[in-house]
Amino acid sequence: MLRLISRSFFSFVIAAFMGSLVVFAMTHFLGGDVVTVMLGKEAGPGDVTAMREELGLNLPLYQQYFNWLGGVVTGDLGTSYALGYDIFDQIATRFGPTFMLTFGALLVSLPLSLALGTYSAVNVKNWRGSFVDVSTQVGIAIPSFWAGLLLVLFFSVRLGILPTGRYVPFFEDPVASIRSVILPITALSLGITSILTRYVRTAMIDVMSGDFITAAMAKGRTLRGAALTHGVRNASIPLVTVATLQLGQLVAGAVVIENVFVIPGIGRLLVVSTLRREVVVVQSLALVIMLMILGMNFLMDIAYGFLDPRIRDKQEAQRLA
Repeated sequence: MLRLISRSFFSFVIAAFMGSLVVFAMTHFLGGDVVTVMLGKEAGPGDVTAMREELGLNLPLYQQYFNWLGGVVTGDLGTSYALGYDIFDQIATRFGPTFMLTFGALLVSLPLSLALGTYSAVNVKNWRGSFVDVSTQVGIAIPSFWAGLLLVLFFSVRLGILPTGRYVPFFEDPVASIRSVILPITALSLGITSILTRYVRTAMIDVMSGDFITAAMAKGRTLRGAALTHGVRNASIPLVTVATLQLGQLVAGAVVIENVFVIPGIGRLLVVSTLRREVVVVQSLALVIMLMILGMNFLMDIAYGFLDPRIRDKQEAQRLA
């Protein structure tokens, strides 16, 4: 297992380095000229040149990259060109809401999709399984931002039982904080839960046709009991695999949801900074989002090793070879 963790961490570091190159290249070649935005179109060539020298934008691109990467490692990402705030402090302040939103959606989606997929597979031949199947198709078809708007209209505007547009930090008021993210997490987890449920359903149907399920039923277990005892663990393996592939969509959805519910997270800061053409802020935020996805992939790899003993046995065999 230690070998699996080491290999996964090495892959994480290499992917993070390669990703930082891609992020830097894309933001610089597609981000526009922030100096023109700051000084206006009427600024003279001398003013533009002086400002570029002051901001370090006249340096060769490779030097700008290593200066930025060194700042990432040391926690010094510089300051915002337009508003003058410390980028690292601003990201650290806004990381909490984004992490709570994405982790909360993942925490809701995984067990819920496992339960719904198993229930649908056990009841595949009656209307209850069909109802779950149709519901997941609807969940996949509804965009997260539209689901968020519908939830706000029903639970906040009409019923008035849940707040919207006001995020409360968890350590400030845990109860109010949870209430403030119920609707965003529900909207964000709707699509991914529906997708994962369909994969779990397919995996469970395949698992229940196995010989060990037949043997368990021959010993007196019901189909439901055999599925819960022997099938759920086997169905969890493809669940983790597919959930890993959906992490990028989950984080991208969080960017949209933060703007729908006015949550002061990384996604909202990314949109505002993009409109202002804050190249350094945008590339730092893009790197943080990429590291979030890679970090969750790393944790998923570890979880995959715990769930599937074949992975651990393979790593152990390679170590002893």
